Amino acid sequence: MYEVEVWGIAVDPFNQTPIVVLRNKENPKEVLPIWIGHPEASGIFMVLQNMEFERPLTYELINNLLTALGGSVEKVEISDLRDGTYYATIYLKTPAGEIKEVDARPSDAINIALRTGAPIYVAEHVMNQSKVIVDENLLQKVGNESENPQPEEKREVEETKSGGEGGIETDEELKRWIENLKPEDFQKFGSSEGN
Repeated sequence: MYEVEVWGIAVDPFNQTPIVVLRNKENPKEVLPIWIGHPEASGIFMVLQNMEFERPLTYELINNLLTALGGSVEKVEISDLRDGTYYATIYLKTPAGEIKEVDARPSDAINIALRTGAPIYVAEHVMNQSKVIVDENLLQKVGNESENPQPEEKREVEETKSGGEGGIETDEELKRWIENLKPEDFQKFGSSEGN
């Protein structure tokens, strides 16, 4: 199992679907792109940008409920990939110390982990099957961009439409696209600092 961090949110240029990009903490050149919905991407983006609201939104409410009941999130794991669909498990610790496993979508598990401070893991077989190796220059550029962020107007999330006729036709096309991402593709949608 590999511990990962949320590297950022990007948008698939073919169908405008958000992608959460998880980076392997052991080997930062390995990233795992997972296509997610717009609301879940917005939730992740809000955490990455340290946005807070007067009233709790859904994921904050889940965190508040867990805290009020004396529970906690031990970890989340992107646990499987079947028929093109990723699966995740949230490991909850009860007040009695029992660990309960809860099935979840990866986007929800990631949102909850970011809000509770729980570590995010990817099962070894999932990472080995779906990882993309990122060019060292891109890693350095994105690192420099995070240290010297762009003005706020350049980091706003753009409204995009989901769907469309296009799509990624092959794994190789996807890998080429991920390998050619520019630093601003991540900076525009936020990036984590290893949270």
